[in-house]
Amino acid sequence: MAGFTARKAALALIGAATLAGCEAASLAPTPVDQEVPMAFPQCLSRIEETAARIGQEPAVLAETSEIRIVRFNDEGEIVTVSCDALGGRMVVQTRPAPAAAPAAAI
Repeated sequence: MAGFTARKAALALIGAATLAGCEAASLAPTPVDQEVPMAFPQCLSRIEETAARIGQEPAVLAETSEIRIVRFNDEGEIVTVSCDALGGRMVVQTRPAPAAAPAAAI
């Protein structure tokens, strides 16, 4: 599989989400959303395990006693993981990272 890395394998373990970049390369990867029923403490553990496995601390976007939303950057993709205590679920969203702006000439 083109572009498959250990980092992507680790992120795929979050809720068994299949990341867009794991399939054959395409010009415009489609966004991927996965929703998995999961207890809040287990979801939080998955985030911590993934961070340790890929060696990257996630950016915390929101954190309360009932929800945690974090973001990982992964080789041209942004992976957002939401843990919802009230809904008892984990949602994994994968989106292409914005293209970098060309460097300005001096």
